[in-house]
Amino acid sequence: MWSWYLKQLSSRPLLTGMWSTAGILFTGDVVAQQLVEKRVQHDWVRSARMTAMGCFFVGPVLRTWYLTLDKMFGSQMLLSTAVRKLMADQLCFAPCFLTVFISVNNILQGNSMETISDQLRSDLLQILVTNWMVWGPFQILNFTLIPLQHRLLCANLVALVWNTYLAGKANSQLDSLHSTDKELLLTEN
Repeated sequence: MWSWYLKQLSSRPLLTGMWSTAGILFTGDVVAQQLVEKRVQHDWVRSARMTAMGCFFVGPVLRTWYLTLDKMFGSQMLLSTAVRKLMADQLCFAPCFLTVFISVNNILQGNSMETISDQLRSDLLQILVTNWMVWGPFQILNFTLIPLQHRLLCANLVALVWNTYLAGKANSQLDSLHSTDKELLLTEN
């Protein structure tokens, strides 16, 4: 299995990153719904949305970002290089990426710009701080110990836990809005 993955990574790096990231976001959402949220009925549309975001947004963006970091700061696996990459990653990229992730997720749900703004105001800072706690230590290890071609896979393994959190957080406001709407509909009738 590992040799097959390495062959795919070598011959089709973008596609391999896309499908592996899609699988990780799918798994993270399933875990979020079943184990964290303990949903009785699984929301397969939500899982499909998270899978599509992994394939067409997260995978390509992260692969491009790792390549960009190596072009900007060099490919040496030194602590000083890793710290520079970490600063760019966590102070510049992460806030932008998370804002776009939450916004795209809401757009795919059909939510209004007001809903997107509300969720960004209420959740972005907490998500960003949690992001720094999870990704800061990991990225230092990723940038100093992991060769470029394997960084996305290693990040995807950590991302399984992160995406479980992010899927739950990105969808929590929608779920509470839907239950509030249902309650309003019931009380209005």
